[in-house]
Amino acid sequence: MSLDPVVAEITVPVAPALAFVGFTAQMGEWWDPMLSPDPPTFSSIAIDPNGPVETVHDDDQRYTWGRVTTWDPLGHLVMDFWLGHDQAAPTRLDVRFTDEGSGTRVRLEHSGWAEGSEQVRARYTHWDALLQRYATHVS
Repeated sequence: MSLDPVVAEITVPVAPALAFVGFTAQMGEWWDPMLSPDPPTFSSIAIDPNGPVETVHDDDQRYTWGRVTTWDPLGHLVMDFWLGHDQAAPTRLDVRFTDEGSGTRVRLEHSGWAEGSEQVRARYTHWDALLQRYATHVS
């Protein structure tokens, strides 16, 4: 098993600023509810550019699973990330939005895996599918 970063990329047919908005402000519209703490009650995702990333569920129940550390609407989002693993050992989600012709290349890198977290890392096989959902949403 590996501790290498998990990398996923996709090109979307919108400008980088719109790609960033689609990824952040509209994340709850394309996120797979099955990847939330309580799929049947999932309603959206809330991202504070200066703080927490949370899934929002019925009755305004919130589950915090990340914290924004870099918020640059011109092309870069970084967060400490612990969805599916211990908050005491967060990983790092780094998403870059790069102008590519008539669209934007979105590169997601999930890194920061600690020794002993190989089995946790092996479960993160969903980024390509999530980026495809995102691409469908912003297209």
